Amino acid sequence: MEKENSIQKLKDQLSQINEEKEKYFLEKEFLKKQILSIISDIKKIKSEKDKSNININDIKKNRDNYNNKVHELIEKIKKINEQKREFLNKQNIKEDPNKIKEQIDSLELKVETEALGLNAEKKVMKQIKDLKKKYDKLGELKKIFDEHSKLSREIEENKKKAEEHHKNLKELTKDVDYSQFKEKSKNIEELKKKQEIAFNKFVELKAKASLMSNKLKFDEEQLSKSKEEKKKKQEEIITKKLEEAEKKVEEKLKSKKKLTTDDLIMLQK
Repeated sequence: MEKENSIQKLKDQLSQINEEKEKYFLEKEFLKKQILSIISDIKKIKSEKDKSNININDIKKNRDNYNNKVHELIEKIKKINEQKREFLNKQNIKEDPNKIKEQIDSLELKVETEALGLNAEKKVMKQIKDLKKKYDKLGELKKIFDEHSKLSREIEENKKKAEEHHKNLKELTKDVDYSQFKEKSKNIEELKKKQEIAFNKFVELKAKASLMSNKLKFDEEQLSKSKEEKKKKQEEIITKKLEEAEKKVEEKLKSKKKLTTDDLIMLQK
């Protein structure tokens, strides 16, 4: 009876351990699903981030190229300005070739569109001739001015393009929230720690349940063996008693003694 009580107690303990083991297994699996879900979210964020980075890198590259071009052109225009100053100082020129060209164009237009008298026309034509001589002398300076104007236009164009790319860059990056990536990564680390604790507890209880199950099996086998031996002994005792009783009946029959009720029951058995 004591052995049976001990086995029952062991069964109850094993049942409790299995329940606790199952609880930690389910917790481990639940945490695993949470981790996989967050990893899936991170992959989406990373995919979007990678796509954004491709566009961002292209825009940055173009912006930097335009800015570099602006710096190169500024260095060139500095040299042109220096050439212009040197030329003006050397030739002692006070007039602007562009203004002289404007005067020439204006006088030529006057000759073509106004009804001038002969003397007036001759006077205007002489002015045009004198201005053209002066303008031709300033041809080298004009080239410098033209180059300066060209470089100025290129600087403005490249500045404008660089500014457009910078504006696009700001627009593209303002909605990118990289804090989510860090936050979700932190969540994964925390969940992994909890999952590891649950898994270790599960393994510990599984090993404990296995040992207890083996002990229970051994105890049940021992109890069964004990019962079998007890039953066998009882059967041997009964068989021996029956044999002795049967022998007594046989002796009474041989000696023709009167049989009792017990003797008759024994014969029937």
